[in-house]
Amino acid sequence: MNEKITASIDNKEQRQHSSSLIPYSIYECNIPDSFPSVPMHWHNEFEIDYVTRGKGNFICGDDHFSVHTGDIIMMTPNMLHAAYPSSGTSLYYIAFVFHANMLGFASNDRSSNDCIRPLINGQLHVNTRYHTGHPDYLIIRSITEKIISCAQKNNSYDDLLLKSLLLQLYWYFEKNDNLSSIPKGDVSYSALIRPALEHMTFRYMDSITIEELAAECAISSSHFMNIFKKAVGCSAIEFLTHLRIKAACTALTETTDDISAICYNCGFNNLSNFNKHFKEITGSSPREYRKR
Repeated sequence: MNEKITASIDNKEQRQHSSSLIPYSIYECNIPDSFPSVPMHWHNEFEIDYVTRGKGNFICGDDHFSVHTGDIIMMTPNMLHAAYPSSGTSLYYIAFVFHANMLGFASNDRSSNDCIRPLINGQLHVNTRYHTGHPDYLIIRSITEKIISCAQKNNSYDDLLLKSLLLQLYWYFEKNDNLSSIPKGDVSYSALIRPALEHMTFRYMDSITIEELAAECAISSSHFMNIFKKAVGCSAIEFLTHLRIKAACTALTETTDDISAICYNCGFNNLSNFNKHFKEITGSSPREYRKR
């Protein structure tokens, strides 16, 4: 499955990246073609991103880092992540998203139990970013490019090679100490705020307060605001506004609903406020956006 995607991913993604027949998807991600960023989200699959052009910033779990052409980003299942282009530039990357079954997760042999399951249940962490200065970069880039090439061919014969390449990649991680253990009992900022993210994802159309979000995470409002900013890079209110504008963008392109109806359906309490935030985030008015 090869498709272009322009920052339209839901936070807890509704998009199906894999099936029993084709356990992966590959996307060409071009930001900000239709939206300024890929907001914080997560899914049940592994993901490998390969930056082909431009520069920007990624958030992966508690890691915040800049990316440039040639960088490779590795993500494990259910890891919170987001992508933003640098100011005044675009960010282009290929995203390969695949189910754990591609690594033999369904089996119960010792390699699956010792090497793959710990990645999925959070006991092991893969080094997230590989750049040109990383000592393992060249071999990882070579395998990654072969993985992308196989996935783009999209046929059952190349799927066999694809599986072997993924196993080779994760074997290399294991062999060369690119995996690290996560101490038992450690809770990351991103894991701590996940209940609030889920609440906003499914209730963005409702009135939501900081106190309500903090209660979802079972922490105080002041502590919540502090760790949310550290984990996501913006305040919870800013994140919620982006979430609502993203929903409005989808409604503008996929429905014929009146702009005023879209405004209220997406959680804004007045049209003036909606228009102001929409212009700030997308660079155009709702009416102009619909005409694209």
